[in-house]
Amino acid sequence: MTRARRHGFPLGALLCLVLLSACARDSEAAQRARLAGWVSLGQTLSFKARRDCAVGVYAVVTPAVKSALALTRSAPEMSRALAARGAAALVLPGQGGDAALVAITNHDRATGMAMRRTALEARACMDAQAEGRFRAALDRPGTVVAWDAGARALMLMRPDEGWLMLVAGEG
Repeated sequence: MTRARRHGFPLGALLCLVLLSACARDSEAAQRARLAGWVSLGQTLSFKARRDCAVGVYAVVTPAVKSALALTRSAPEMSRALAARGAAALVLPGQGGDAALVAITNHDRATGMAMRRTALEARACMDAQAEGRFRAALDRPGTVVAWDAGARALMLMRPDEGWLMLVAGEG
């Protein structure tokens, strides 16, 4: 009899826990599938995933957001779109991604804090280049910020630079 079995813990359950702890939070294929309805994707620039986070950086073919993702211009409008569709994007003309995150947090604290928490948790999967892109997207005007409430995934897109980043935390 195994030690795990003697203590009332089935070996099969132990193996499941080990396998689950090794699983990545997200996969590149899952991220690409999620993004395909939102934007026209190009090549993968970088991708890293662990059990607690995932970060994908992708080239975009065109800077436009597809109609499947509501593109809003205010926090109240984004909140309504999130309630109706589960995913929405916000761009504040002349302001960066951080201003968009502050606006949504001020309007809907729970959603804004979930978005920020996802970003913080995902930092563990960011290499120096991804972190530099992330910071630039927060600071530079014209950043599109999107939130997928079901997947708890945050997208930052720099349409004028031709890339986007999708980040997921522990979820």
